[in-house]
Amino acid sequence: MPELRLRAARPEEARTITALMRRSKAYWGYDLEFLERVRELLSIGPEQIQDDRVIVAERDGVLLGVYQLSGEPPEAELTDLFIEPAAIGSGVGRTLWEHAVCAARARGFRSVLLESDPNAEGFYVRMGAERVGELPVAPGRALPLMRLTIAEY
Repeated sequence: MPELRLRAARPEEARTITALMRRSKAYWGYDLEFLERVRELLSIGPEQIQDDRVIVAERDGVLLGVYQLSGEPPEAELTDLFIEPAAIGSGVGRTLWEHAVCAARARGFRSVLLESDPNAEGFYVRMGAERVGELPVAPGRALPLMRLTIAEY
């Protein structure tokens, strides 16, 4: 199998990345009404891809995942981590996670904070993150708030 390659995203890939993000969210069974409500949250514009904080994973030129790291030390925010549905469970998520943690460490961050989809919480726990609270986002819906302390990783 060809090697998985991680690299900085390019602004002209914004539409492709946005489509990947939306397919990834839909994988968890969300209905069209919900997906339409969060449409803007599942979008990335070329202006957001201006540095090496948006990283893609690709194999044979096909994008399989993306993450976006933001914030200022001491705490990074993992604002996005999405995997192409066909690649879920193949190690792409773990590879992107490990890259994000290493990138955060190299930039002087001491922790990584993220809002997890409830369906992805188990993945982040397996990666070493702990639930530190919840973020209410709508009546009856809250997102797990997760943190990884980099020194413990």
